[in-house]
Amino acid sequence: MAQKKLQNDSEYNQFDLDGDGIVTDDEMAQAEKMHEIARLDAAEKAAERKQAAQRRMATVSLVAMLLFTVAVMIPGLIPESRIKLLGDISGLFYIAMAGIVGAYMGMTAYMSRK
Repeated sequence: MAQKKLQNDSEYNQFDLDGDGIVTDDEMAQAEKMHEIARLDAAEKAAERKQAAQRRMATVSLVAMLLFTVAVMIPGLIPESRIKLLGDISGLFYIAMAGIVGAYMGMTAYMSRK
C-alpha cells in the first residue's frame, strides 16, 4: 500500500519532523508524547499558581489577625465604645482567619506526606 503524501498547506505538516512529506507512526507517536509533556507542564504550572495563591491567602489572614489585635490593643486608636461593638464580630473574625491558616497548614502537611 502506498503512503499518502501531505499537501503543502496541510495542518499535519507540523508532525512531519524529517521534512519528507510523509507523517510516519513514529512521528505521530513523538508528537503525542510532546503534547502530553506540554499538558503535564501546564497542569504543573497551574498547581504552582494555586499553591502560591493559597500561601498568600494564609499570609494575609495572619497579618490581618495581627493588625486587628494591635489596633485594638493600642489605647486611643479605636474608641472604647467601638471596641465593645466589635467584640461580638471579633470572635468570628479570629475563627475565620484561623480556619484559613489552619486549612492551609493542614493541607500543606498532608500533601508533603503523599
